[in-house]
Amino acid sequence: MSVAVRARAVLVTVVAALALALVPGCMPKTPEPPRDPGAILAGGALATPLLLAGSERTVYARIRIETQALPERPRGPVNVALAIDTSGSMMGAPIEESRRAALAMIAALADGDRLAVVAFHTETVVVLPSTELDREVRAEVNRKVAALEAIGTTDLGGGLAAAVREVRGHFDPHGVNRVVLLGDGIPNDPRSIEPTARDAGEAGIAITSLGLGLDYDEILMGKIAELSGGRYRYVESADKVASFYQEELLRMHTVYARGASLVLTAGPGVRLEAVAGAPNPPSGGKAYVPIGDIARGDSRDVVVRMKVTPRKADVPIELLDAVLSFQDGVGTGARLERRVFFGAMTSSDAAKVAAARNAEVELAAALAEAGTTTLTALGLAKQGQYVRARALLKEGAEAALSQAKQTPSPALEKHAADMESVAADMPETDPAPVPSSVNGYDFADDELVSPMPAAEMQLSEPSLRMRKEVHQKAYEMSH
Repeated sequence: MSVAVRARAVLVTVVAALALALVPGCMPKTPEPPRDPGAILAGGALATPLLLAGSERTVYARIRIETQALPERPRGPVNVALAIDTSGSMMGAPIEESRRAALAMIAALADGDRLAVVAFHTETVVVLPSTELDREVRAEVNRKVAALEAIGTTDLGGGLAAAVREVRGHFDPHGVNRVVLLGDGIPNDPRSIEPTARDAGEAGIAITSLGLGLDYDEILMGKIAELSGGRYRYVESADKVASFYQEELLRMHTVYARGASLVLTAGPGVRLEAVAGAPNPPSGGKAYVPIGDIARGDSRDVVVRMKVTPRKADVPIELLDAVLSFQDGVGTGARLERRVFFGAMTSSDAAKVAAARNAEVELAAALAEAGTTTLTALGLAKQGQYVRARALLKEGAEAALSQAKQTPSPALEKHAADMESVAADMPETDPAPVPSSVNGYDFADDELVSPMPAAEMQLSEPSLRMRKEVHQKAYEMSH
């Protein structure tokens, strides 16, 4: 075929296509973007939008995630698994209250919701595989829950994994997929627990962890919630378990966004140093924060600490991009986004820079830093690193009090006092290292050897209570 013939053929094809496009009903349709109900709000502010030129600077950004109330509407389906500690330490009032609370939660679920119940002691038992609730199922599960007994040790890792499997096996992209974990002790083997929580969060399954009493590992329970985008709560007495379950169920009924996560990207010449509430430190100029489900009335601040390289005066700086992505929980179920950009200017005028400070964001940053420092120190103490833990707490308390002088805050002053009290309650020296082997026997893989030092296992009741209460407050401050 000659060049001229080919050119005529192409021209005929183009003309035919244009003619066809003009025929009514034949125009290609542009897909409409998903409708956004506007239930999720995200905004940001800097501790200062004006940086002093010529020197390296630390900058704090606060990202606030909250909701806008919408008219009541039918909720989506709930797919939940209860993982209940039935080890010997739950004997008496704890197991009785746990049974009562579970029965109350089951009664509040609607027919058609999915429920699984997992009990863990020395072994893990799936009391009820994930099943749609109706009258017959309720009668069966009520009978089984009422018969739960406290016995054996604490296979928390197996119980959590089984509960996540039950939810994952019936995952509903248009519903609420949740594990509610209740535990009162230290797990037999904690090694699989954090990976299970991380995998659950990546699959869109948030884990609500409830620590009961004074003997559980609060660092681990908080980490489970953090990694999965769930919530953590310390409940001192068993009679408060039912009210927590009821609160959690209410949140499931009013979820506005599911599987939310926040991705942070630093601008050129900006280093992300820390992100409060992130399970892992920033890497490669990026940070990831699992948020999980967002229910009506929820509000969360994510505080970011950045280091900015020196710049000349009167130039704009691109500091940070924050992208919140989530699945719409009240409309079409589409994946939606909220974007927040942070930029600043430089100035050689120190007075102008000082006048540009945002005291509210500075206080939010101080609270988040104090909370994060406390959590880190308590984690070190669990490992027997008391010298480092005490030093961190004392330094953190001094920083908090210094900030409180600039931005008066009873909450910050109170937490500084709590940090000092916890530090004073810790041993002044680290324990001697535990030998890895004795008489040729290697303990490295012995699951019966506790990872906690003896001093942590023998804390007095007042010390345990103080640790739990301070940890709970620190967790709330940094998440």
